[in-house]
Amino acid sequence: MRNLTAALSGALFGTGLLVSGMTDTVKVQGWLDVFGDWDATLAFVMGGAMIPMAIAWRIAARREVSALGTPFPPKNRSGVDPKLVTGSVIFGAGWALAGLCPGPALASAGFGGVNGAIFLIAMLAAMVAAPKASRLLDRMTAPKGSTMDIRALTPTYAVSPQIDPEDLPAIKVAGYTTVIDNRPDGEIPPHLHTPVMEEAAKALGLTFVANPVIGGAMTPENVAIQRAAIEASGGPVFAYCASGNRSSVVWALAHAGLKPADELIGIPARFGYQLEHLRPALEAAKG
Repeated sequence: MRNLTAALSGALFGTGLLVSGMTDTVKVQGWLDVFGDWDATLAFVMGGAMIPMAIAWRIAARREVSALGTPFPPKNRSGVDPKLVTGSVIFGAGWALAGLCPGPALASAGFGGVNGAIFLIAMLAAMVAAPKASRLLDRMTAPKGSTMDIRALTPTYAVSPQIDPEDLPAIKVAGYTTVIDNRPDGEIPPHLHTPVMEEAAKALGLTFVANPVIGGAMTPENVAIQRAAIEASGGPVFAYCASGNRSSVVWALAHAGLKPADELIGIPARFGYQLEHLRPALEAAKG
């Protein structure tokens, strides 16, 4: 049922793009040429899209799961940050130059010709490069002295090896609102213990959750605490341990049954975290 709903929604979206003229590059460039020969007709398309979406978000805010029973993704309330501004500028420039953005580009794939194919290839290449560019931007905007390695498994959840209290300002600058400590105090020196990290995090207005995970002895309670912290967070979550592996494992188990096992194993693998041994547990959770 979920796949059918996705297919119908995609078909409806694509039809709307075609009917509204959003796949017409000349019309789109005319809409964006506000200082030249401006074509304001697409303003009605924008308004027509925003109104039902605003109503849908108001309804979703009162619900915990969708009509199909699946949980809603966490809402990103991190506000305006360098990545949002930079990404918006690049997106707007590309849209104005090509007259296409991702949705219309896919919708026009069947009749876009060579130029449409080139745009799609370039778009896919940029999507592959985007995570590395995002991490580079994180490092560029981080306060001097921070050497941490933010490894974003998703746009709303990142892991990292052990951090210092001095890294917390950079974590906040990067847009994270909740910090989860997955490392037991017995593994680290006193200046990195949970009370020290918690005090430093709260001084910056960050939510801090202590969920120490003992290597090879993770408990269902660890998974439940991690899941609850992720769901309760008002923005992206940053979790750390010795290497980031335990924070990846507990993330995967917290989403067992909610995301495909291949995804829960494949995403951490991009950062060197091998979670294939979790496949039986992740597959079993689907039932």
